[in-house]
Amino acid sequence: MVRRALLKAIFLSATGLVLPVSVLQAGTPSRVSHMRLWTDPEHTRIVFDLDKKVRYSLYNDADARQITIKIKNVQWLVDPSALKIEDAIVAGAALSQGGSGTVQLAFSLKKRVSPRAFLLKSVGGKPPRLVIELQQADVEAMEKEQPVLVSQSKKREPVIVIDPGHGGEDPGAIGLGGTYEKTVTLEVAHKLRHELTASGYQAHLTRTDDYFVPLRKRVSIARQHGADLFVSLHADAFRIASARGASVYCLSEQGRPEPDRALRMLVERENSADLIGGVDLGEVADPELRDILMDLSQRDARNRAMSYGNTLLTSLKRVPALQLHFRSVKQAGFAVLQSPDIPSVLVEMAFLSNRDEEIQLRKREHQEALVRALTNGTEAFFRSVALA
Repeated sequence: MVRRALLKAIFLSATGLVLPVSVLQAGTPSRVSHMRLWTDPEHTRIVFDLDKKVRYSLYNDADARQITIKIKNVQWLVDPSALKIEDAIVAGAALSQGGSGTVQLAFSLKKRVSPRAFLLKSVGGKPPRLVIELQQADVEAMEKEQPVLVSQSKKREPVIVIDPGHGGEDPGAIGLGGTYEKTVTLEVAHKLRHELTASGYQAHLTRTDDYFVPLRKRVSIARQHGADLFVSLHADAFRIASARGASVYCLSEQGRPEPDRALRMLVERENSADLIGGVDLGEVADPELRDILMDLSQRDARNRAMSYGNTLLTSLKRVPALQLHFRSVKQAGFAVLQSPDIPSVLVEMAFLSNRDEEIQLRKREHQEALVRALTNGTEAFFRSVALA
């Protein structure tokens, strides 16, 4: 049968007829080599690593206590232990295999969910993936509502939202010694939240553990908290190992990077995080948001971000053994900075591609020195401005 299908494909191609890829590849099953699960407080994501695209169907039973995915024409190579799941949403998984390479996975659920499945192309060195996303039904309904900003008065505590860059299946930069950017940003973010809270501020994190949060959702979290400031923490990497130092960025006038090759590469890498995590920025971009970026409120937020960035740089200069990569605030088109009304900055704490800085950034005492500098810079900013 396979030989006959191939001969038919060759004949039809020779006559100028184009066959669907699914027909041409019918005799070559895709390999499912790995299955993993990522969890955050609001949803669970199940990811299958593939060697090429697959055909699949997703079913949700009537009482929403089980979802089933059927994958056709595959070779299942996943370790059976991957089916032993402990999760806030998924209670367990059962595998059954049918004829013609059909695999069926049934996931029993602890909560009602809104499920979806989608394919991701190979990007950032990752293989093609099939993703199942399980969003808690009540959370999904809340997200459709308009965010309610916190009522603000001059005597209230300032609100700062801290964004640990990357997370989950998106590790970010990886140092020569194996340090993950997502790990050090989370460590520093937790310390910064504790320090700011002790100093009388309301501080919140966009993620509290190792899970992926889409870039647009990070901005949404800041808005839901009524943030006065948004600080995104990162650790850079560059092809030249000698590159070193900390930098502070805010959004450029038109939301585009400056004409600098290294800066363009950095912006492209950070903005591609949603592609790795499963959300295409091109698909979720809000045209209304792009219009608001030109609004007066955006100009005011950008001016405040520049002021905040300068106070952070002044404070970072005092950290022992820390160099500045740029001695002034740089402006670039980072997606995570594109809140229309919240002063937002992105701090690159070091270059993980520099072995000395990687080692330094992993040290507790250096992280604490960074946190003190960021806290001092934040306090200096609020001494110089009035809250709305």
